[in-house]
Amino acid sequence: MEQHAVSTPPAVPTPPAAEPAPPAAPGNAWVRDLLEVLLVAVVLYALIWTCIETVRVDGDSMQNTLQSGDFLIASKISYFFGNPARGDIVILNPPHQCDATSADYVKRVIGLPGDNLEIDAATNPAELLVQPGGTGPWDRVGEPYLHGWEQGPGFPVAGTPDAVDQVLHIPAGQYFVMGDNRNASCDSRFFGLVSRNRILAKAILRFWPLSSFGGLGAGPTLVTTSAPAPLPAGYSVGGLVLVAAPMRRRHRIASELAHLSRGDPSPT
Repeated sequence: MEQHAVSTPPAVPTPPAAEPAPPAAPGNAWVRDLLEVLLVAVVLYALIWTCIETVRVDGDSMQNTLQSGDFLIASKISYFFGNPARGDIVILNPPHQCDATSADYVKRVIGLPGDNLEIDAATNPAELLVQPGGTGPWDRVGEPYLHGWEQGPGFPVAGTPDAVDQVLHIPAGQYFVMGDNRNASCDSRFFGLVSRNRILAKAILRFWPLSSFGGLGAGPTLVTTSAPAPLPAGYSVGGLVLVAAPMRRRHRIASELAHLSRGDPSPT
């Protein structure tokens, strides 16, 4: 039997273990962490202020719901997903300023697109009547936040005749807004209807003063009533049918003239 010699290949040398990477310099680590924190903070800040804004109430036109000096949080995205609803307190850019300032106004949405609206000044306090959508029964607008309202017929709506015996019909894309302090508010009775693109944000929360922190109270309700009675000619101003005696008109005009003679600013 022949025997063959078997040669064994030489062992492959094991490569030396790789040396561990040197640890990062402590100075570089904290700079990177700081940059990450700052980036996250900037993104969050931009996101928050794209969605909300803070608003300072200046004036008495929304008393007793809001007081001058209150600070509010308003949502700028609420109306990206829907339209203003009756009773919403909104931040708006009015079509006409009531004074020399260019500030935005805080008002409450009263009339919606398609509504028919009437101001009944024969009652004490005055009341709003609305026909939602322009058809069906008329509703009285119950407003628990009001504390007295002396409505006279001396409130023209900008750009409309001063004696049109008809209720106000609100066209598509337009809104009728009023301040809760009806006796001292420059609103749609003065500057007319507000287009949808002029409504900037919805007030959702009062955060200052802390003693009043929270929501903005109950909104209006609709109470079904009978259709408004026909009115004599000459008792409608700017398309708003105003049931009021001539004495109320003279009283209101006298009051406005007294304000002007004293140099008082217009109500805002």
